[in-house]
Amino acid sequence: MRVFLRLSTLALVTALVAAPRITPAATFAGLNPCTPVAVEMIDTIDSGNARPGDFFRFQSINAVTAGAGIVIPTHTVGYGVVSVASPAGRNGVSGTLVLEPRYFVLHGRHYGVVLDHRANDLVRNGKSGNLPGYLGAIPIPGVSVAIGAFNFFHHGNNIVVKSGTMFVVFPSDSPSVERCQRSRSN
Repeated sequence: MRVFLRLSTLALVTALVAAPRITPAATFAGLNPCTPVAVEMIDTIDSGNARPGDFFRFQSINAVTAGAGIVIPTHTVGYGVVSVASPAGRNGVSGTLVLEPRYFVLHGRHYGVVLDHRANDLVRNGKSGNLPGYLGAIPIPGVSVAIGAFNFFHHGNNIVVKSGTMFVVFPSDSPSVERCQRSRSN
């Protein structure tokens, strides 16, 4: 029984030591996490065919430096995920799209980023195309019925975030980046 207990303990310790370790995303050494990084979409995303969980690509527009060194080279590719996607529908319901950039890939490592929600437009809704509701209040027989029927049967517009659309990220995925969002909002 003692031999079994010792062998079981040894096997457990060996398994724990050999288990892969989960490491957090790398950080950009020497770069202030509140440094705005201008990026642009590589892919075009359409609310008509995008699904939550789909990935998209973006890239840095300019090189980002810290001191005399380049920390994020020009055209460094990053990846994000479609958080919300809803196609346009009947009754003038517009499409909805929410994109969330996640990380840059540099030298085979992932470097987390956070969207600067004050300086971009990655949360969008398409236009409904509905006729204004106050037109239905016109006291001419049949006009309000026609407007209501038009608004019921026509299709809203999908939203498209095109390749080349620019937005800004912060080069950190730490919760402390929230202070960056607040510090420039006044």
